[in-house]
Amino acid sequence: MAKILFLAQFAPTDGKFVEPQTPEEDFYSKTYHTKIYEILCKYNYNFYSSDDVNILLSRHHEFNLVWSVYNRLGFRNGEIFVQSLCEFFGLRYIGATPNIRALVEDKSLSKQLAVRLGIKTADWIIASKQYPLKPICPFNGPYFIKPRFGSASIGIDESCLCADWNAVIEKSKQYFADNIDIIVEKFIDGIYYGVPLLNTIKEGPLIATPHYQLSDKIGNIITYKQKRFTESGMVRRISRDETINKILIHFATNYYAEMQPCDYARIDFIVENKTGIPYFLEVNTLMNLGTKSGFVDSFLDNHFEKYDNIIKHILDLGLSKL
Repeated sequence: MAKILFLAQFAPTDGKFVEPQTPEEDFYSKTYHTKIYEILCKYNYNFYSSDDVNILLSRHHEFNLVWSVYNRLGFRNGEIFVQSLCEFFGLRYIGATPNIRALVEDKSLSKQLAVRLGIKTADWIIASKQYPLKPICPFNGPYFIKPRFGSASIGIDESCLCADWNAVIEKSKQYFADNIDIIVEKFIDGIYYGVPLLNTIKEGPLIATPHYQLSDKIGNIITYKQKRFTESGMVRRISRDETINKILIHFATNYYAEMQPCDYARIDFIVENKTGIPYFLEVNTLMNLGTKSGFVDSFLDNHFEKYDNIIKHILDLGLSKL
């Protein structure tokens, strides 16, 4: 019987659970990592779980399939570490291949793919500590500044919205002090939409009903704490606008086809309030798969009746690779 290695920040190792240190970590632990662990137990999968990726280095020969839901490992480019190790050891794994993950984790490269596919994007520019922003702005504001790599909205708050270029430069210095590369986008005043997609074993991908999020923050900014439900002011709803859903699903389906191999993803857009035009925002191949996530909400609206069935589908999709 195939054996699965499940890696997650709050997955128990030898039955011992990790103690969350913040309200955000507690949310992730209880609604996400522990829930998947419980499903692995409930349906009698042959598995070993751990919060330590070193297990993959020392005991890789014990496993046939790896599922890592680590979003960060504490070092630069850690997003592709586990998948790269799996490729090195010849192990099958659930998720996206290292090259695909590297493409979409880079918000600039992912936007370039969107442009090639004819999907409208906001103007943007990238910068780093070694190559900082120039004093003359390359396009009109207002602006939105955030880390170039990674997801989960860590560090995103109202200070990321800058009215002028001087404010952008000052904010960039804060990121550079932490050795974080940045991307600056022309701010689009609109509503954030997500389109979740999930591969199947024999047929094309399942596309869930798009969902959208509203925030009481300036510019409808969704903060990291709001996404973890430790700060109020954010609501998520399933989109019932058939016109916008059709457009977003069309764009997302085309984009997803170009970023294979990838087992599941959520492709995000901003629909401008004034014009109704959707702009590509970013891609997430390791989004929250917990009971309170937008990915799950959308798939429970169509394709699946229970949370368990979504997680079992992903696990069985991985096992089908063996």
